[in-house]
Formats: sequence, structure tokens, C-alpha cells
Amino acid sequence: MVFSVTGPSTLSDFESACRRPQAEQEELLLSYIKENTETAFGHDHQFSSIRSFAHFQKTVPICTYEDLKPYIDRSLVGEHRQLTAETPVLFTTTSGTTGEPKYIPVTPGSKAAKSKQMRVWLSGLFRDYPEIADHKILTLVSPEVEMHAPCGTPCGAESGHGYRNMPKAIKAMYCCPYEVYEIKDYDARYYTILRLAAAQTLGMMYTANPSTILLLAQRLGQYTDDIIQDVRDGTLSDKYSLDPKIRQIIERQLKPDPKRADFLLHAAGQNNAVLRPREVWPELQLVCCWKGGNVGSYLDRFDDYFAVGLPVRDIGYFASEVRGSVVIDNEASSGVLGIRTNVYEFYPANKEGKPAPTDLLTVDQLEEGKQYFVYVTTAGGLYRYNMNDIIEVTGYYENTPLIRFVQKGKGFVSFTGEKLYEAQVVEAVIESLKERGGRYEFITALGEMWEDKPRYIFLIEFDAPVSDEEGKTILRRLEEGLKARNEEYDTKLKSGRLHPIALRVIKSGEFEQYRIREVANGRKDGQFKTVRLTSDPSFPLEFEHEREIHLD
Repeated sequence: MVFSVTGPSTLSDFESACRRPQAEQEELLLSYIKENTETAFGHDHQFSSIRSFAHFQKTVPICTYEDLKPYIDRSLVGEHRQLTAETPVLFTTTSGTTGEPKYIPVTPGSKAAKSKQMRVWLSGLFRDYPEIADHKILTLVSPEVEMHAPCGTPCGAESGHGYRNMPKAIKAMYCCPYEVYEIKDYDARYYTILRLAAAQTLGMMYTANPSTILLLAQRLGQYTDDIIQDVRDGTLSDKYSLDPKIRQIIERQLKPDPKRADFLLHAAGQNNAVLRPREVWPELQLVCCWKGGNVGSYLDRFDDYFAVGLPVRDIGYFASEVRGSVVIDNEASSGVLGIRTNVYEFYPANKEGKPAPTDLLTVDQLEEGKQYFVYVTTAGGLYRYNMNDIIEVTGYYENTPLIRFVQKGKGFVSFTGEKLYEAQVVEAVIESLKERGGRYEFITALGEMWEDKPRYIFLIEFDAPVSDEEGKTILRRLEEGLKARNEEYDTKLKSGRLHPIALRVIKSGEFEQYRIREVANGRKDGQFKTVRLTSDPSFPLEFEHEREIHLD
């Protein structure tokens, strides 16, 4: 069914386009310019005169959200033809650097562009795992409507918008109705998702952040008794607070299933009376989530809950603003640059200062092994938009770069010129703790002034007590890991311009409580991420700690 609309021709068309990436990019750019010439932004930036990519780079400035905000603000109050000729159907919300939310316009054209790219991703998926269609899919999305703009247009998550509006034939493949994702209570939402999923067979789990996959696996075990009883009786436990209308919608779909309940009881019996995905869904063929960036420590824990070696496929580089790559195998976190969905420009990540408008590189000017900042032009009305993301070119698919997300560009701290990057911190943490028994939650590394000079202190929540001696061993390994990855850090440490690192042992359960608070305040479940390196002194105040451990 799904394969018929995402079949081999979809992949072959994409492959053909990838043989001529810059030509595809120029055609796409000029189509966006032509479509949006008679807009406020188009008039202000001489769209009617643009005839080539090079002319576009000379005419249109590099933009941040603040540059586009006046046009978006007018769209929010109902003024048409600001950034695009099409009227936005949704404003997806995402956090801004100032603390105020950003409102990213979603138009029919931008939805269609992302859907086209998603079909390519699905084509590769169903090519490799055709039996997924024999079972249900468990995914997590955020609510489509969190509020309404003054003009009445919904503001919320594009994932929820897409889920709610997908065709009925596709919707039937998913194990939860959309209304589940509108449950406001944190515990109730997760319980309901898992209660519904446990009653069905699953072929795939899909959500952006692997930390969410682990959270689901852990909650499944916590809810064991209630889930088995509810599946047996065809009920939804009244221990959990749901809006009566949502509860009614869900309960209409339930029916007693003693046979499935017996299966779940047996499954729990294989794991000390605790449900675990490995036994509950033995037919599960793969998990789809991010694999790049700073999520490696989560992926390492999948074997605790899922079948050992269960395939994990990256869902590609994407954010609220852009879906930027297409992953077509399980080999790594790299994906093919989405050249038929957005127009891309790049700037070398190792260059100092801000680029001039004509300094940005096009897709045919990238080099394998190099890292770049990303700038996008989209069907939704973002023009030369600074994503503040760093990607790395890892190879080529036909003539089109394969890219992997490295980190947010702002994810570095530098007090004395050490320029310590988030990716370096995460790699050092994973390496230094990989042989430790038990598990941990690395929260962040805080760069701060301490006494007479700067230091970095690591906030980590352990699941078993840590002695001072063990803590010092971890710190020594961490220090060596940082020095090996950052020569300037090593130099500044040796020269006495930095204090040695320290460890702050966070009390058990603090990170989950932080996550609950953030989700309650509007952060999206499926894409929940926490900064892994910061110099913000207020961030550690979110967590109670037991003590600090210092190197001698």
C-alpha cells in the first residue's frame, strides 16, 4: 500500500537529480524567486531582477530570524504576501536565542516539498523492510495547535499537523490516534501511548530523539501491571488524568483482549515481571531516530531494552525550519543533501568572523571531510536563513554531498581561546564512561569562572553511587579525552589559564523532572534536546546535586 506511492521510481528520480545537484538547486531557487516576486520581501529585495544563483547572492542578504521577523509578525496578524505568495497554514514554533519563541511559516508549498522528500526516505525504508507494513508504527509527535496567531492560523508543531492530516490509508498504519498527543498530563500521555502500543504488534518505532525511545522503554516497564490489566479488560486506567473528550475518543477504540494480555504476562515473565520492548514487540524490525550529533550515549543503551543489534536508521538532518537530508540506508548518520526540497549555501566552520553575502558556497563547492555552517532558502519563505548548524560532508551519493549533523553552531564555549565544542565534550564523556558499570545521564558541561580563572564542571546523574575515588578516575579520563580532541584546550590547561575540570554529581531523578517541567512549558516531546555545553550560570540551577568531586 505505502510502497505503491513511494516505490522504486521515487528513488530513481531522486538518484537522477543527484547527478546534477547545482543545476537542480538553481532551478529550484529560480522557481521560488518567480513564485514570490510579488511579496513584500520580494519587492524589498528586487526579486524581479534576479536571473541566476550568483545574482541572488549579490542581491539578497544573509538573514537571521530577527531579519525576517517584521515580515512574519505581519503575517501573524493576517497581512498576506509577506514572505510568500501562499498564505501560511501553520506557524511552527521553536525556541529562539532571546527566549521568545520563533514562528516559522508553513505553507502548502513547503508542506509539499517536505512530503516529496519524505517519500524518498520511505522508499528506501520499504525497499529494505517491506514487512513493516504488516504491523503498526509507533511514533511521537507534538500537538498541532498550541495557540492561534491573531489572524487565526494555528501555531504549533508541524509533526502534529502532518500526523493529524495524513490520508486515512496511511493513518491506519499508526498505533495511536492523533488525540493521544494532545493529552496535557505528562504521565497520562506516555501511559496512553504505551497502553495502545502494547495491545498491537509493531514493525517500527519512529521519533526524532533516541532519548525519547529510551524513555518509552523505561516507562513501559514502570507501567507493566496497569498495561496488562487494561489490555485484558479493554479499558484505559483511571489513574491517569485525561480530558474527558480525549478519553472518550480513545475508549471507543478499545476492546477486551485476554489473548494479548496473556502474551504480555508471559513477556513480562521473561524479564523479572517487567515489560520490555524486546519481548513485547518481537516482530519490531527497526527504530528510526537521530544518530548524529550528541546522541551516541543513548544509542549505546538500546541493547538493554531492544533485541541486540536491532537496526537503527537515522531520520536525517531536520529542524522546525528545514528537512535537510535523506538517509537511504542504516550505515551511519549521513544522509543525501535534500537538493529538491531546499536551496542550500554553506560557510566553512573553521573560518573566523561573519561571512559576506557573496562568501557563501554552493553545493558543488563543498569538500569531503570539511565542516560547514548551513544557510537555507525554503518554499516556506526563509531566504538565505542562518540555521546556526554545523554539518560535515562525509562522502557523495552520485554527485550530491552526503552530510551529517555535527552540532549547533552556538554549542561552543571559549574563555581563553580554547574554543571547546559540544561535540568534543560529548565524545569525551562517552569514551571516559563506556567501561563503567551501570548507567548515567550526562546533563551538561558548564563553563564558568571559578575563583581566579575559568573551569569546566560536568553535571552527571548516575544510577548507582559514585565514590570520590571513582569520580576522580572519571575526571582524569575526561580531561585526557578533552585534551586529545582540542589542542587549544590542552595548551590553555598546561599554561595554567584554565582550572582542571570538576564533577557535580546530580541527584537521582533530577533530569527526568527537568524534562517534565520543560515539556509542561511547551518543549516538544519528540525533539527534546538539552544543551550539552553551556556557559549559562542559570542552567545548572535546574538540578539539585549531591556533591562536587575535584581532581587533586
